[in-house]
Amino acid sequence: MSQLTPRDAWALTRVLSPRSRVRAAAHTVAGEATNEYDHEHKLVDDAPEGPWAMYLSGDRRRYDFIGFDFDASRGNADYDASRLSAWLGELAIAHLVCESGPTGGRHVWLGLAEPVDADTVKTIGQLAASLMPSLDITPLRNAPTGCLRPPLSPHRRGGISTPRGSIRGLTDRNVDLDQVRQLHDLLVDRGAEIPLADTAPVRGERVDADGHPYIDGPKRRLSPRMELLLHSPAGPDASYTLATVLAGCAQARWRYDDVAELVDVSPAFEHVRTARAGAGGRRVPREEKARLRVLEGAWKLAVRYVAAHPIDRDGADPEFPARQLAVVQAVERAQERADALPGLWGADRASRSARQRTGTHSTRAVLDALCLYLLQAVSYVVEADIRRLSADTGYGRTTVATALHTLATPLVDDDPESAWIVRIGEPSPPHGQRYRLSKKFSTDPQGTNRTQVPTRPTTPARTPWLARLTGALRPLAHDTFSAPRSLGRTAGLVYLQLRTDTVSTVGDLHLATGLAPARLRRLLHRLVRHGLAVRVPAGWARSLHPHALDAAATALGVDGYLADRRHRYDLERGRWAWWSAEVAWMRKRRKKRRGRRPGPGVALFRQDDRPDYARYPRGPDGRPRHRDAIAFVAAGALSPTLATAS
Repeated sequence: MSQLTPRDAWALTRVLSPRSRVRAAAHTVAGEATNEYDHEHKLVDDAPEGPWAMYLSGDRRRYDFIGFDFDASRGNADYDASRLSAWLGELAIAHLVCESGPTGGRHVWLGLAEPVDADTVKTIGQLAASLMPSLDITPLRNAPTGCLRPPLSPHRRGGISTPRGSIRGLTDRNVDLDQVRQLHDLLVDRGAEIPLADTAPVRGERVDADGHPYIDGPKRRLSPRMELLLHSPAGPDASYTLATVLAGCAQARWRYDDVAELVDVSPAFEHVRTARAGAGGRRVPREEKARLRVLEGAWKLAVRYVAAHPIDRDGADPEFPARQLAVVQAVERAQERADALPGLWGADRASRSARQRTGTHSTRAVLDALCLYLLQAVSYVVEADIRRLSADTGYGRTTVATALHTLATPLVDDDPESAWIVRIGEPSPPHGQRYRLSKKFSTDPQGTNRTQVPTRPTTPARTPWLARLTGALRPLAHDTFSAPRSLGRTAGLVYLQLRTDTVSTVGDLHLATGLAPARLRRLLHRLVRHGLAVRVPAGWARSLHPHALDAAATALGVDGYLADRRHRYDLERGRWAWWSAEVAWMRKRRKKRRGRRPGPGVALFRQDDRPDYARYPRGPDGRPRHRDAIAFVAAGALSPTLATAS
C-alpha cells in the first residue's frame, strides 16, 4: 500500500464513481484542508489538491453504493465496523473495510449490482446506527448529496483510506437486492430499532415562521448548570459543548433566534465560529455561510432530541443537579477507599485462600463496573446482571458472581452497610439484581446535608470519572488478555498500570501490582514484543499505537473470543426472558386458549393470550426444551416481526 500514488487513488475513483463529479474539500487561508466538502470537482480533471468524497448515488434517487461511515469521535469505530463486517460475513455479502485515516475512523463499503431505492438504504442506516453508536448515517440519509471518501483517497490529516482486504469486494459490485434485504432482517434480529422518521412530527415540537424548530411552551431561564457552561470555555471537544448547551436551551423553550444571538458572545459556541484544523487542537474561523449551516444543523438535532426525550412532562428535573452531585461524590469516595487498600484486590500477592476471603483483581473490576453504571445512569441504584458485568469486565460468569458475593458480604456482622455494595430487593425475572453503594460512601464527614441543592452552580467531575473507569475496564475486556492462549490476566494487569504520558519503573509496577520484579520484566518484554509497551531509558510506557490491542489479538489468534461469548450471553438472556414470561403465563389463573396445541411448524407464533412472547418450545412429554429455545432466539424467534405474528 505504501507504493500507491495520488494518481492511483484518483484512477480508482474514476472507475467507481457513479457521477462525473466528486465533492472536494475546502481549504483554509493557510492552504490546509478542512472537513467541509463545499465544491464539486470533475473526474476528467486531475486529482484535487486534498481530500475528496465520492457520491453514493448516480441518479440522485437510488444508491449505487452503500457506505457505512464509522466516526471515532462518536464511539469505538473499529469495534462497530468489525461487528458489521462479521454480520456481513455471516450473510456472505461481499464488502470492503477501510481505515479512513489516522483518526481511527472506519468505512465499510458495499458495491451494489443494481441501484437500491433511497428509503431502503436510509432504513438500513437507521437500524445499524441503533446498534453501533459510532455510525454516522448522514451519507445514507440523502441520496442527492450523500457521499463518502473512497478507498485510497487522502485524509486531511495525512495518510489515506487504507483497505483492509481485497478491493475486488467493492469493484465487482455483486451485492444484490436480496442480500440487502437479508442485511435489513439481520439488523432487526440483532435488536435494532427503527427510529422516528425525520419528517415525523414529535410531540411538543413546533416550527417558527423561518422553518426553525422549537419546543412549544413559555420561555424559561436556563438552569444553573447551563448558565455555567454558557459562560465557560468550550474545552477540547467544542462540538460536544455546543450540543449540550443547545439541548439546555431547547429544554428551556428557547428559539433559534435566541441562540443565534449568542454565537459571537458565548465561549460555548466556539464550534460554530471556528473549525478544527490540523493537530494540536488548532482552530480556524468559519465563513458566515458555514457558521449558519453548523448552527442550524446542531439546533435541529438538539430540538429533536429534547422533544423525543421529555423529562417530567414539562422538561424540568429539579432534583438532577443534587442527585448527580451525590452520585459522583459517592463513587469518588468508594474509588478513593479502594485505591487506598490495594491488598484487598490481590496486590499483596497473598495466598489463594486469603484472596478468596478479601478479593482479587476481578473483584475490583466488578466494583469499577458498578460505579461506572451508577455514573452513567446518574442514579443511586442500578440493575446489573452477571452477564452484563462479564461482558464489561472480561471475566467469566462464575468469577463475576464470586466478586459480587465478596463485595456484598458485610465486614461487620449484622451490618449490611459495612459491605462495599448492598443488594436492593430480590430480582424479578427477567430483570437482574439491583445494587447500590454502601451508605458509608455517601456520608459527608463534615455533616453537610447532600440532599440540598448547592447554593452555587456546581459541576461535579462526572466526565473524568466516566473516562477513568471506562479506561480501566476496556483493556480487561479485550481478547488480548481475556481469551484462552492470550497474554493472560496478569499481563493485562501490568498493561493497565502503564501510561502513554508517564514512564513507569519496575519498582512502580511492583508497588501497584505486587508482582515480583523478575516476573514483571518477563511480562514487560512480552508486552513489548507484541507492540503493547515501549522501553525507554527511564523505564516503560504504554504504546501510542491506537490499534495495538487489536493487532496483538489478531497475532495471537484470539480475536473474536469475547465477541462470541457476548453473543452467547445475549442468546441466554433472550432465552431467560422467554422462559420467565412462560412461567408468569403458567401461573396465570384464567388463561385464554385458542384451538389445539400448535404443531412444531407453528410453535413460534402466538396461539393464546401471551402478550409479548410466543409459546415456549416443549417436547412430546410437555417438558420445556431450553436448547430449542436458544436455537429459536438465535434464529430471530423473538424479533419484532415474529413477536407480533398471529
